[in-house]
Amino acid sequence: MNNIDQMRLNDFEYPEKNILARLIKWPELRKDLKLQPKHFWDDRHAAIVEALINNPGLTDAHLMNDAIRNKSAFGGYEFVDTLINYPIPSKHGMTNDQLEVYHYYKQREIKKKWEDYEADPSDENALEMSGRIQELNQFEVHEDSSKLEIMSEILDDLHNVNETPVTPTGFKTLDSLIGGFEDGQLNVIAARPSLGKTALALQLGKQLAKDNNEVVFCSMETREKNLTQRLLANIAKVSLSKFKNAARDMSKEEVDRVTDAMSVYHKMNLKIVEKPQISPSEIRGIANSMSDAEHGFIIIDYLQLMHSDKKHNSKYEEVSQISRELKVITQEFQNISIIAIAQLNRGVEQRQDKRPMMSDLRDSGGIEQDASMIMMLYRDDYYHEPKDKQPGAPSELDVIVAKNKDGEVGTAKLEYYKNIQRIY
Repeated sequence: MNNIDQMRLNDFEYPEKNILARLIKWPELRKDLKLQPKHFWDDRHAAIVEALINNPGLTDAHLMNDAIRNKSAFGGYEFVDTLINYPIPSKHGMTNDQLEVYHYYKQREIKKKWEDYEADPSDENALEMSGRIQELNQFEVHEDSSKLEIMSEILDDLHNVNETPVTPTGFKTLDSLIGGFEDGQLNVIAARPSLGKTALALQLGKQLAKDNNEVVFCSMETREKNLTQRLLANIAKVSLSKFKNAARDMSKEEVDRVTDAMSVYHKMNLKIVEKPQISPSEIRGIANSMSDAEHGFIIIDYLQLMHSDKKHNSKYEEVSQISRELKVITQEFQNISIIAIAQLNRGVEQRQDKRPMMSDLRDSGGIEQDASMIMMLYRDDYYHEPKDKQPGAPSELDVIVAKNKDGEVGTAKLEYYKNIQRIY
């Protein structure tokens, strides 16, 4: 092998050399080559692949002769000699190596498109990036059998053999309507201030953080300590108001329950990130750190407080752009779902019917287009406080599924115990 150490080959080179070595040693494998020269990181590898595609009968002797006659051809004599004598043990593994080469090609292409977008964060570049990611995701090494594979997947679905991964929300009435959250979704929960959206988002985070799932709760409005107190109140079923002066107001039994709740929260795969402002690039960094999770969920509280990495002429334009970028992130990291909390505008207050509509989404119509699901919260007692309501009694919380790209719309009814920040 001319003293080349396989272990020192970088991640890009190793699968590329494996493919070329097999194609040279076993010409019958050339019919299984689905990659194009552009997919290869090393230009010398790309040149050899192009030669093999254009001349299927090309032998190792031809490659060597070309390299001797023209030193720049295929990287030169020594480079071609290295490939011809590369110690590839078996003809098996061609598919996996092609998938790996394409994986690195896709990463490079996405990085290029992201850099183009950062240089010019226009709507056109955002749509171009989104389209390019979708195009890259459609490449299939087994393209000849893709129809059969798709039908096989659907047949498995019909017989419950290989279900689409869906993570239940943990709210029975809501799950009966939407099923749960799928990977790669951008979902939105919208409501007027103090109606219960942060409480719902926190409990969602708690209920999603199970098995090998990972949840990151990004807060730009509420301090981490306050959110932790809300979560502990939820787990321990202790009134949130008692946390303000716990030593005075909590009983010994309540203190014990909160202490036990701390142990539960400590073991939970839920992390709170507190920042006054968060940009889409920071969300991308969080998603990248969660790439090993089976299912990852990023909860953003709330969308309109995010800031873009570039300046925009208006808040409407900025929020629309942020919404598009979050959608792109869910396409880029396909095991990640983003749940964005959103504020509704004051238009709700001006109507006789206070139940929210998608047009009430504050600052951006782009959210309607980008989201897979939009859930809007409504409480009648938010507008009409009943005179005979007892302290600690629940409020009826309507979760209005106004948009569901792949399922039903409707209303799920929950009970919200505001004093203990718990929803059933």
